[in-house]
Amino acid sequence: MGLNRLHATAVALIAATTLAGCGGPGSDASRTAPQVAPTPRPASIPGAGLGTPVQGDAQVLGMLAAFEQNEIDLARQALDRHLGGDAENFARGMLQDHERALADVQQHSPAESEQSAALRARGQARVASVGLEEDINAYRNAFLKAAAADYSDALKLMDAQWLPVAQGEQTRAYLAGVRKRLAHAYERAQAVVSTR
Repeated sequence: MGLNRLHATAVALIAATTLAGCGGPGSDASRTAPQVAPTPRPASIPGAGLGTPVQGDAQVLGMLAAFEQNEIDLARQALDRHLGGDAENFARGMLQDHERALADVQQHSPAESEQSAALRARGQARVASVGLEEDINAYRNAFLKAAAADYSDALKLMDAQWLPVAQGEQTRAYLAGVRKRLAHAYERAQAVVSTR
């Protein structure tokens, strides 16, 4: 019994030390650490119209507004399915976060562009695809994977295009704050996916 307890304590200590060294979401040691390109470049995500970087702060904010609306649509669909448990709590929090974020980004005068329209269409297609799942467990898994993929893609766009294109100091500071929020959301989505 003593050896088992000693072994469990050692494992817990190693895990705590490892996690402490990783930092939180978005920290330099985390898997969501910023990797901002020195100049805008195509983001490594699939999707027609998303490869060409946007021009200027207003178009960057237009892309962010399109992303926020896509996540609102996905969360509303998930809540309509009454998932229960952690997935429903995640969807509820997701809806609140993105409704607040969309209202906030709209205060910064976003502009639509060809790229933001493509991102919006891509999000609508993903919501439609997830919605095809009729079995509640299959839907729950598809929803959580779609949310995690959306956050991952947004972080890639942020680092490859949005931050490098942003010119105003206020816009850059605003986007840096958004990036931290998205990194936390991505980590939450991954945690819920891993419990499924």
